Amino acid sequence: MLSVVGVTKRFGARTVLNAVSLEVRAGEYVAILGESGIGKSTLLNVIAGLEPVDSGQMFLDGRELTAMDDDSLTLLRRSHYGFVFQAFYVLPSLTVEQNVALPLLLRGEHDATRVHAVIEAVGLKGREASPPRELSGGELQRVAIARALVGEPKVVLADEPTGNLDPENARLVLDLFRAQVKERGAAAILATHSEQAAAGCDRRYRLSAAGLEPMA
Repeated sequence: MLSVVGVTKRFGARTVLNAVSLEVRAGEYVAILGESGIGKSTLLNVIAGLEPVDSGQMFLDGRELTAMDDDSLTLLRRSHYGFVFQAFYVLPSLTVEQNVALPLLLRGEHDATRVHAVIEAVGLKGREASPPRELSGGELQRVAIARALVGEPKVVLADEPTGNLDPENARLVLDLFRAQVKERGAAAILATHSEQAAAGCDRRYRLSAAGLEPMA
């Protein structure tokens, strides 16, 4: 599914990603652990084609991402990727339903049935018309998860998705996220500094200045 081969990324004289390699298959839920500032977000951005690499290759279903131009990568992100962020990035002027439907609209699609199904799957049935200001932090992250999954992506990237939540809501959101990506067969990567957040993942890796190493 997703293959990262010897990827190196530098910002000036600083090497942020040092010959990183990673394989994630469909239906796998993988954690990237590391301290703040070590490069976890950069790795996700590189995997999504948002940051160019200095060396190495990346493949998605056999297609070499590192050989694509910006326009091709943009189209690929719209059709193959879903994103969940710590800050939610739920648009305040849109309802729950409109926020969830946004990735489909960007692709020129309209599928109310799919939108309503994923809203129900994350436990927000009946809240479709609610504005974000009426939602709790946990509910906002559920909206973000629904938005990430509505386009039926092959890869879901989650960057510290529970960083703004209390422990109970964090646990509920992570359980929901894992169940949903498993049900849909996506390759999911969770970037986190929390061992507890990574505990439910199929495989765990530690990112450091030396590179990416598997954890027991």
